Amino acid sequence: KMSTGLPIDIMSSMKGQNYISFCRLDIDIHKNVPHVHLHEKRENKDHWHGAEIQVIIEGNWTTHRSRMLHYMRQMAVITPYAQFLFRYLSDAADKNLRIKFARRTDVMPP
Repeated sequence: KMSTGLPIDIMSSMKGQNYISFCRLDIDIHKNVPHVHLHEKRENKDHWHGAEIQVIIEGNWTTHRSRMLHYMRQMAVITPYAQFLFRYLSDAADKNLRIKFARRTDVMPP
């Protein structure tokens, strides 16, 4: 948010829900409070469940690629009950990257 000025999109739905909760927000980093731009329920025809967070980050991919991927690997290790999908979209389509860190357990911690 600091460098792009673009909001964060969050979607979530629990198993069996017929709607998806969608929220578009940004965060005031000085006050540590969210500014909600949009919060709505959307139809869930595909019976999707889970949580998805979309964030656009600006930076030098060539310099920070290994750090970003290392961070995603660490997140996957400490949350084995979650699946992570990382996508890097380049101006040149042949440089796009998509890495999926699969869920390793179906058991949530107590």
